[in-house]
Amino acid sequence: MRKFTILLLLISSLSSHAETLTEVIQRTLETNPDVLITVNNRRATAQELKQVQGGYWPSLDLTGGYGRERSDNTSTRASTGGEVTLTRQELGLTLSQILFDGFSLRYRVAQQSSLLNSAAYKVQDSSENLALLTAETYLEVLRRQELVELAKDNVVIHQKTLRQIRTLVKGGAGRRADMLQSSSRLALAKSSLVNAQGNLRNAEINYRRITGELPKALTRPSRTPVETALPKTKEAALDTALNNHPSLRVAKADFEAAKAAHQQTSSAFMPHFSLELGITDNKNLDGITGENDDMSAMLRMRYNLFRGGADRARRQETAERIGAAKEGIRRIQRIIEEDVLLSWNSLITIRARLGYLKAHLESTEDVVKSYKEQFKLGKRSLLDVLDSENELFNARASLVSTQYAELFSLFKLLESFGRLLDTLGIKRHQEAEAELSNW
Repeated sequence: MRKFTILLLLISSLSSHAETLTEVIQRTLETNPDVLITVNNRRATAQELKQVQGGYWPSLDLTGGYGRERSDNTSTRASTGGEVTLTRQELGLTLSQILFDGFSLRYRVAQQSSLLNSAAYKVQDSSENLALLTAETYLEVLRRQELVELAKDNVVIHQKTLRQIRTLVKGGAGRRADMLQSSSRLALAKSSLVNAQGNLRNAEINYRRITGELPKALTRPSRTPVETALPKTKEAALDTALNNHPSLRVAKADFEAAKAAHQQTSSAFMPHFSLELGITDNKNLDGITGENDDMSAMLRMRYNLFRGGADRARRQETAERIGAAKEGIRRIQRIIEEDVLLSWNSLITIRARLGYLKAHLESTEDVVKSYKEQFKLGKRSLLDVLDSENELFNARASLVSTQYAELFSLFKLLESFGRLLDTLGIKRHQEAEAELSNW
């Protein structure tokens, strides 16, 4: 009873520390540098937008100066017959407000807003990619763990067979060559176990690189929500991808930014108007002792007449960048289409293989059972039974690997059209939102 209680406590402890795939992905999104880089870039881009929007507000500048001034001009010569040295004091306050800048500020804000959207979509894209990578490493650890257990069972079977053959040899009913061959196969089985354990350690190291922690008690994720979220046809999957994938949204936002940058260049061919209000409180200017105060209200115009063709070249440059951004959209569309079709084809292929592998496993299990019965009747040797057990081990290992490959292909297909996080119910960083209502 005491042993049973301890076993229950151990199971309860393991369960309490078990981590689901959703929990691991959520934690990884909050700690992985790859995503946090895009998060910080998005925040920086938001501050760049604020900088540009500051142009809508007036500029208030305070100036001041204090020092010695030597003056020799008509005023000093008329009053003193020569030069005058005084302590000069200056104090000024100027308020400037842009009234019209050829819509330059308007389009700069539009450009920066599009770049902010692009940065937000990059957070989404990076998060989707990291979620898939996390799922891949999570499933790989589980797969390697199961393969280690299969390899351990295989070693136990070989050890049992070797003991049986040794007993037969000692009793004179077995051949020494069979015992040597069985011993050789046991060594090979142990080698396979060591290799499987090494592969598991490698998977755990890779898991730590992605998630920041070594794996705890992992559980095989449910396929139900993933299956439910899949489109019924590859055409529907393509349509979803071309409407939702964040990498395509990044390209489209960059295209909008390029258009705004091109529109902004037209301001160079228009006059710019600003209002300037100024007040000064100066003393001892230009050799004249006493106060020298001014107040001004000026409407100023600036209209560039010639800049060596730089403005036209800038306009042509931005036009070419629009073309580059448009081709960038087409390139991303092709990549997404390829990714969706390859993922769809992979899932179909793996599922077709699964049916045959399950049939192969069932047949192999029947062969092992039959060989054991024939051995009891003296029609099969223990090596024959061991051969069938080896084939059964390989069949189980192939089925396990393919089952995990199918599960990963489901996640890959969801990621290919940007729906992995939504399907798993994982919360994104708030920086992944592209809404500009706060700005």
